[in-house]
Amino acid sequence: MRFTRALLVLALIGASFTGVFAVAGCSKKDVAAKVNGETISAAEINQQLEQYKKSYPDMFSGADGPARLADFRQRVLDNLVNAKLVEQSAKQKGILVSDADIQKQLDQLRAGFKDQAQFDAAIKSSGVTLDSLKNSIRQQMVTNKLMEQLSADQKVTDKEIAEYYQTNKSQFLQQAQKRPSHILFKTADKSTAQKVLKQLKAGTISFAAAAKKHSIDKETKDKGGDLGWPTVSYVPEFQAALDKLDKGAMSGLVQSTYGYHIITVTDTRAAKQRKLAEVKAEIREIIIQKHKAEAYQKYLDELRKKAKIDILLDDLKSGADKKSPTPSGSK
Repeated sequence: MRFTRALLVLALIGASFTGVFAVAGCSKKDVAAKVNGETISAAEINQQLEQYKKSYPDMFSGADGPARLADFRQRVLDNLVNAKLVEQSAKQKGILVSDADIQKQLDQLRAGFKDQAQFDAAIKSSGVTLDSLKNSIRQQMVTNKLMEQLSADQKVTDKEIAEYYQTNKSQFLQQAQKRPSHILFKTADKSTAQKVLKQLKAGTISFAAAAKKHSIDKETKDKGGDLGWPTVSYVPEFQAALDKLDKGAMSGLVQSTYGYHIITVTDTRAAKQRKLAEVKAEIREIIIQKHKAEAYQKYLDELRKKAKIDILLDDLKSGADKKSPTPSGSK
């Protein structure tokens, strides 16, 4: 169970959101731009602006606030133009994303939270609505499918992998790590957690048996509470307790937003430089993603050159020829 993974994904989706909203009955003066005859409304720009203000309320304050606001409005328009071009191109290529595909992705996000209430709270705090999140997911999935098509014939050579490794060796320096196991109890079950902790200290039950019997973490309980080698930081309270433990040691009750944890460290490993053979597959994937992003960027630039893009709001015309950004999430 990774306590921050889904929240991080959700935050990234919210932060990079450039989905196309459907705005019905848009009057002529409300049209911000036209892309090959299809409209982008001023309301779409303002809606994203309001979402951003909720997430970063101080972003546009101060003496340079108006300049940042103007720059942000131009960036939003540029992203909306890109989104419209991708949407149009995807339709021409027969690239479709079904409602079922979106719901599956949404369910995966929701599964990372302890309950529906926490998921809803995360959406609310991110400044997006459920509908806008779905639109964001749809666009990201369409973009990913388009990138797959554009880079389908590109190969990664062993020479490229070796060169990347030599240039980025520090990226593959494995930090010292601790492998934790935990037993998770509901916040309301503190008394049960205290009893189990007492049994563990007395040695009347093993940690693995206690996890299997009592833990509410369905992903780890049948594995003795094993969380594996960490790939991201845990929630602060959990991470702080883990940092204090040596191999074989066990914590007291640790309260987090998930409930009460009892934590133990089952293994440790020292920092080391990972060898090329260990990270070859990882580097291959990094290069593949780089190729995809480059192919997408080139294609998007070509779409913009060929497209008829009319900017109708005077304050946004100066930014109309800006180079389109690389899609969010690509590296």
